[in-house]
Formats: sequence, structure tokens, C-alpha cells
Amino acid sequence: MNLDSKVILAFDFGLKHIGVAIGQEITNTAETFFSLEAKNGEPDWSKLDPLVKEWNPKPLCSRQPLNMDGSDSEIKKKSDKFSNLINKRYNIPVELMDERLTTREAKDRLKAEEDNSASSGRDTHQIAAQIILENWFSENR
Repeated sequence: MNLDSKVILAFDFGLKHIGVAIGQEITNTAETFFSLEAKNGEPDWSKLDPLVKEWNPKPLCSRQPLNMDGSDSEIKKKSDKFSNLINKRYNIPVELMDERLTTREAKDRLKAEEDNSASSGRDTHQIAAQIILENWFSENR
């Protein structure tokens, strides 16, 4: 891994699954990576730890679940807990991104892939994480 490159990981937090996307700030590109199974929002750290060690991302991005009116959603406390845990565990800043409508957009992208017979094995969690990261790039250019 080139230490001059800036890798960013993004997470689409969920109670059962956490989508992960990886991006490169030099090219402003984001790609789906994989989904982690979670138990009540707690990831399998044994799968996440080596990933963070290998890629040394800075920063990490996580979703900020808000209602359409901007108020906190039901899952926000658990999502905030996840963001705080990864911040403390890896000592890497976590930037929260508004994720309203990312799941809907992810489902639309997945359906388009299926309609084009280009099924890639990706799921909505991974794609939502990719969208969160794409939005981060748009806001941080």
C-alpha cells in the first residue's frame, strides 16, 4: 500500500448487516467492498480489524440515519454507538454522512444491474456504503 495514497472506508450501518465500501481520494472513486454480518449492530471485529490494518484508511465514513425532516431516526443512537466504537478502536476520525435515500438508490442500482443481467454479487448494504462514500467525495472536493 502506497503511504501517499488516501484510502477511505465507508460503512452503511445496520443491526444485521454493515455494508463496506472503499475509496481512493486521489481518484475520487468509491467501490463496493463487502458486507459484514452484525449482531444488534455489533460487527465481527475479527473481519474488520485486518481490513483496517491493511488499508490504514483516513478517515472513516459512517451513515448518519436521519428522518426525511432532518430529525433523528430510531436507529441513530445505535449508529452513533457504532461510529464511536470504530473511532475508539482504530483511533481514526469518523465522519458522519447524511444517508437519507441511500438505501432506495442502492435498491434501484441493484435492480438495474439485475435487469441488465450484470449481477455482480453485490447487495444493497455494500451499494449504500458506496453511495455514502460517493457523497463524501462530492462534499469534500
